[in-house]
Parts: sequence; structure tokens; C-alpha cells
Amino acid sequence: MNHKHRLQRLIGLVLVAMLAFPASTLTDNEPSELTRQFDQYWAKRRQVRNIHKRLFLKDGRHEFSIVGGIIPNDDFFLYYPIGARYDWYVTEDLAIEVDGSYIIETKSDLEAFLEKQIYGSVNVDLPQKLMWQAGAGVMWTPLHGKIGAFSTYLGHFDFGIKLGVMAIGTEVSKDDNSKGKPRTDVGGNAGVTVRLYFLDFMALRIDYRHYFYAARDTEDDIRGLSYPLEVSMGLSFFTSAPK
Repeated sequence: MNHKHRLQRLIGLVLVAMLAFPASTLTDNEPSELTRQFDQYWAKRRQVRNIHKRLFLKDGRHEFSIVGGIIPNDDFFLYYPIGARYDWYVTEDLAIEVDGSYIIETKSDLEAFLEKQIYGSVNVDLPQKLMWQAGAGVMWTPLHGKIGAFSTYLGHFDFGIKLGVMAIGTEVSKDDNSKGKPRTDVGGNAGVTVRLYFLDFMALRIDYRHYFYAARDTEDDIRGLSYPLEVSMGLSFFTSAPK
């Protein structure tokens, strides 16, 4: 009887080993078809991109801007340009821009200090002052996105890079007491623009750019390169999109 029970137990162990061996081999060495399907599903899910189209499209539209700003990097003058800009969007990312501004100048604190505080004997003579500028160029707007504020407002913006040529109107004087001689030089400009959109037809525009033109001495001869920095802000208004 003991031999019979031993034989039954041995047969049972052999059957369990035979059933367990293929399953172990499949699990350890080769994934099941169901496992492969799950891997493919999650691999596709991980590659999902969260990129949205622009909410405010500009292709074929016209932009009119009123701007005001400051040119702060002159040691002896502060300039305040006031003007307008026009952009025609040939494509969604590329625009042709025309702009112009009248430039108001005031003496800086440094010049007032030198003339009035240093024993009253220092006279700062600046041969050239900015008067106006007008130019044309191209703007490339490759970046756009969204910005949140106070967990309630979601705004849209874009970022552009621009290059242009310009005419620079200056006044060249021999000294502070003489009447300046107006002249016009050809220059260039380069900068960036950020727009924050309120509505489809209106945006806040912020510009940063450098002018480049020939600097003049009191004899009206070229003495180097001037590169004023202009920071401006304004409102832009867009025409309706073409149908």
C-alpha cells in the first residue's frame, strides 16, 4: 500500500513539473502576445505631442501699430521716439515692415551734472543728435505659445526677429550755441518683437532693437559707428483675415 501511495505521489510531481516547465519557459524567455500588444500601445501613448495650432493667425493680414519708447544708452541725451509701424504678413511667419518715428531729446542727468556741478566750467559739446528715423525691413516670427497669469488668465504670444534698413535724420553742431546742420544718413537696424494678444484684432507689442549708422564729429566727418538701443511699446491692430 505504501508503494502505491509513493507511486501516485511521484506521478503527481512529474505531471506538475511538466505543466509548470513550459509556462516558466514562456514567462522567462519569450513575452506573450498580450504583453507585446500592451508594450506597443504604451509606446504610442508616450509619443503623443502636445503642440497646438496658433489661435491668432496672421497670414495675409495687415498690422497697424502706434508705439512710443526710449533710447537710454546715450551718456548725454535721453531720446523718446514716438511713431507708427505697418506690417504686411506675406505668410504666417514672414512679414514686411515699414516704420517711422519722430525722436524727442532731453539732456541726461550726467550732462546736467557736468555743466552745473563741476565748478560751473564744464561745457559738454555733443556734435550729433537724433531727430527722426524711417525704415523698412522683414520680420520672421518662428515662435508662438501661451502664458498664464493668476491661474485665471491664459494669454497668447509670439516672438519675432527683424532686420531692416533705415534713413536716420540727425543734427550736427559745432557747439551748443550754434545752429545744427541737419543731415540724413543710411543705416540699419536689428531686433526682436514680442506680441501679447488680447483679441484676434488687438495685441500689445514690445520691441527691442539697435540702430546702426555713421557717427559724425563737429566737422561733419565720420568718426565711427553709433548704435543706439531702442525699447518701445505700443498697441497693434489687425485687419480681418482674407477670405
